[in-house]
Amino acid sequence: MESTLSASNMQDPSSSPLEKCLGSANGNGDLDSEEGSSLEETGFNWGEYLEETGASAAPHTSFKHVEISIQSNFQPGMKLEVANKNNPDTYWVATIITTCGQLLLLRYCGYGEDRRADFWCDVVIADLHPVGWCTQNNKVLMPPDAIKEKYTDWTEFLIRDLTGSRTAPANLLEGTSTSWLVSRE
Repeated sequence: MESTLSASNMQDPSSSPLEKCLGSANGNGDLDSEEGSSLEETGFNWGEYLEETGASAAPHTSFKHVEISIQSNFQPGMKLEVANKNNPDTYWVATIITTCGQLLLLRYCGYGEDRRADFWCDVVIADLHPVGWCTQNNKVLMPPDAIKEKYTDWTEFLIRDLTGSRTAPANLLEGTSTSWLVSRE
């Protein structure tokens, strides 16, 4: 991917980070360059460089922090089981609202469109599990205290809420804290 800068695109060159960086390099703010060159010619293309030098790119696995961030594969609308914030010995179903790298914005099921209780969690360290994990592992599935009184039959609510929904697959949760938690039990 080639990136270029154009001096004409900078609204205030005296305050641009590029100008400040270059200005501090030679002390007077002037660009030290050969005659006839411009900022537009400073683009770098990794593909061309690798081809010209016969080098090969580092594998994506060398950048695990970027892998996790960019390719989390969690999708908004997916459901998963997560520890209750106020009672970590119990769990409840949550919906992924949005993702930002390895961070998920979650909303406990039962809150409807109410965003006030949305919370962020890191997939690497959070206590996240695929739907059904609590049943398989004899863990308590209980709605958060703030909405306990909202429905009289939470089992019926979950059946309706989960029918036809996408659940986060177990393989997306492998390698997170859940595999450590399960293996030590």
